[in-house]
Amino acid sequence: MGAAAERNLAAGKPYLCTTELRPGWTGLVDSQNDSDQPPACFATDNSAQFPKEAIIDLGGVYQLTKIAVYNSLNGNTRHIAVWISLDAKDFTQLREYYFPPDRIQPLIHSFPSHPRPARYIKISMHDTWTGGEGGDNCLYLREVEVYGDEEAESTAVDAWASMMALARWQPALVRPHSVDLFRRYCLQQQTDIVVGVLGDRFAASAGSSSALSQPTWVDLFSERLKQRGTYETVRVLAANSVRLNNLTELRGRLSDFQSVDLLIVAYGTEASLTDMPTLEFRRQLQQLVELVQDELAALTVVVTPAPFAHRPDLAGFAQVQGKDSWRLARAAEQVAALTDCAVVRTASVLAHSEHDVADIYQDNLSLSQMGHLAVARALENLLW
Repeated sequence: MGAAAERNLAAGKPYLCTTELRPGWTGLVDSQNDSDQPPACFATDNSAQFPKEAIIDLGGVYQLTKIAVYNSLNGNTRHIAVWISLDAKDFTQLREYYFPPDRIQPLIHSFPSHPRPARYIKISMHDTWTGGEGGDNCLYLREVEVYGDEEAESTAVDAWASMMALARWQPALVRPHSVDLFRRYCLQQQTDIVVGVLGDRFAASAGSSSALSQPTWVDLFSERLKQRGTYETVRVLAANSVRLNNLTELRGRLSDFQSVDLLIVAYGTEASLTDMPTLEFRRQLQQLVELVQDELAALTVVVTPAPFAHRPDLAGFAQVQGKDSWRLARAAEQVAALTDCAVVRTASVLAHSEHDVADIYQDNLSLSQMGHLAVARALENLLW
């Protein structure tokens, strides 16, 4: 293998964590193994949920010969385990390790004489030393590196299925304390509910768009609220024509939203199609969310964009070639964490439905009625 084995296969690859991250602490696979500061360092939130697990998708099956996990001087991370998998369902443990509490001592696990085929790497973080930065339960890693054959033995033909395999490991909903307050003081007290929707084409409703003939998740969620029987009226105020980068237009429309109890923000689909840079999308979305939170007394829920299907047997295949909404979905989650918003992770919602892509997609860009219903039910489950 020679020099080929020195390429870090994990660098820049997609990953997710089964718990929330500290806002901005995302550097698990950014090729920087010597920093304890964000964004180069990785950190989980301070929840008491253990184990906390990070799963990395290498994008293909490689013959692996070494995995390195770097701890951080920020402290806390104690007992970890390293696992590998071909399908993100069945994992095989390679190594357990205990980091010291007060110095850098990375795990360098080498096995050049017995290469192991894998696509997915899972790092299970079982417990904490306590007393670290950010709280007793915040866990830190500087970096995860993976080495092996430079050329993958195989890559998944179905990119959607590969992404779904990863998304199943992540909870579909994020409920900050504000959801409990909303449930107590709004849902249980009021007889009229006003839902506001801001977003792009993914947030459109059949009632507000002549191009849509079937109910969308916006319509279905509204209907499910009405069916609960405790509300005399449920109104939806949709402004999915407000572009993400046009805060002037948004300010002019906010007077229409003053009565809103629940505000749903769903951007990322159109930005993904135009290849908007991730940092720019995150900046614009954060400005929008902070503006509406300053102006409106409403619970804000961020709904991440649905992943593109990338299936040649579905319509719209050419339109999504080379396009990826996964990166902007993660950016939307980061904005939600910074602004204390609730989150519906659409990819995880669809992954947990266990239905085939042909069942939950109408085309490579749009969900079917089954897919829309899954998102509507997730929104309902978020609140009850």
